[in-house]
Amino acid sequence: MIMTLVAVWMMITSMNAQRLTNIQAEARFITDKMVVELGLSSAQRNSILNINLNYLNGIRSYRDIDAYGWHYRNKQLKRMMTARQWKRFKNSYYFYRPIGWQNHVYVHHIYTKYPKHNWGHDKRRPRPECSYGRPGWPGGTHVTYGPGKPCKHHKHDKKWKHDKKKWKHDRDWDDDDDDDDDD
Repeated sequence: MIMTLVAVWMMITSMNAQRLTNIQAEARFITDKMVVELGLSSAQRNSILNINLNYLNGIRSYRDIDAYGWHYRNKQLKRMMTARQWKRFKNSYYFYRPIGWQNHVYVHHIYTKYPKHNWGHDKRRPRPECSYGRPGWPGGTHVTYGPGKPCKHHKHDKKWKHDKKKWKHDRDWDDDDDDDDDD
């Protein structure tokens, strides 16, 4: 019994450490791209890194993407940036809304602009720019098809290929949708 509890505790600790590492990498990547594109100072960079880290760490479900944490993040960023930086920030969708929810998966919009960041060991094929799980958790398999085309699912992913069911939280959900011409 004690060994089981210790094993469960170690797995939970390991998962939380992995999630925090992934979130830190995401926040660092977004912040570094913001520094380059918006011309931020090093003092701004450190503060914005903490703000991005807190925002990404606060996302527990798709409902949290545009919730209080996102509004608080943008309020803090507006306070720290000059008017010119803020205008460029808002016009850059991948900075303003770094995480989205499309087709039941999280989409990291920064990878639309910078798709090569998330490549794995095989440089011929990019790794995913979105994940099935919460942001920062290791996710499923997706294939990136280049800039401007976020989050296409792999052709052998049967869950998404054959799942025609509409989910209750989809905005385009319709009770009368009996036709199969959605393709």
